[in-house]
Amino acid sequence: MITFYDNQAQARADAMASGLRERVLCFVVRASSLLVFEHVDVPEAGVQLPAGGVEDGETPAQTAVRELFEESGLQLSAPRHLRSYRWEAQLPERFIRQVCHAYAFAAPPDLPPNWIHPAGGYLFAFRWAALDTPGLDWDMDAALPYLNAAPFQETCP
Repeated sequence: MITFYDNQAQARADAMASGLRERVLCFVVRASSLLVFEHVDVPEAGVQLPAGGVEDGETPAQTAVRELFEESGLQLSAPRHLRSYRWEAQLPERFIRQVCHAYAFAAPPDLPPNWIHPAGGYLFAFRWAALDTPGLDWDMDAALPYLNAAPFQETCP
């Protein structure tokens, strides 16, 4: 279940009050494409976005920059906050509840069509997917309608 917050401050306050993990999702956009990846050795993990948990002392924006670099090797800056929401889901092994912060990044035009990047003992196979139908798993597409807003799209190469 997805529940959107009015703003990021409200989301962060709820995470703190409820003891929920905060995580970020990174939407890297190039024209009408979105950067996605799949685990080379764990295909059941599905199609994902670079993402990860907010660490102590970090802001969600700082986390987005760090996670994008760690998982993809891309050093991009100026993430744009799209939306924050509470994600609740019953997975086969457990119930999960966390606060997610979605960020958008404009991709430089010279990135390759695909590449493999090692991260945390895994190999991630990156590729560009159609922005309107990226095929994301794990409800990672929840903030996609906010990405399609004109102010961000106009700034993407």
